[in-house]
Amino acid sequence: MALKVAIAMSIISIILLSVYGIDVIVAGPVSSSEGKTGFLQMDDKSRGSIFGIIPSAMLIASFFITRNEVSKTLGVLIVIGGMMIIVGTGVILAMAGTQGTTSIRDFGPVLGIGIIIAFLGGLKIKRSKKTINM
Repeated sequence: MALKVAIAMSIISIILLSVYGIDVIVAGPVSSSEGKTGFLQMDDKSRGSIFGIIPSAMLIASFFITRNEVSKTLGVLIVIGGMMIIVGTGVILAMAGTQGTTSIRDFGPVLGIGIIIAFLGGLKIKRSKKTINM
C-alpha cells in the first residue's frame, strides 16, 4: 500500500515540476524584472513554494515511506524528479545569466536538493537490483 502511495506522490511531483518548468519558460528570461508571469498568475515565491518545494518534499517522503520496500519503478521516478530539479535550475540560471540578475548562490540550495533527491532515487534503484540479484 505504501508503495502505491509513494509512486502516486512521485508522479504528482513530476507533474507539478513540469508545470513549474513550463511556466518559467513561458514567462521568459526577464520575467522578474518586468513583473511578467507565465500562465500561472502568481509571484515567484508563491510559484516556487507550491510547484517547487512541495514536489521536492513529496519525492523525499516517497523514498522514506518505502525505505524497506524494493521498487525500481519508484527509484526511477525519484531520479527523474531530481534530474528535473537539477536541469530546471540550470535552465533558470542560463535564462537569468543573460541578464546578470541571478547568481548560483541564489539557486545553490535548490541544486543541492535536486542532487540529494537524484541520489535517493539511485539508492532505491541500487537496493532493488541487489535484492533482485540475490
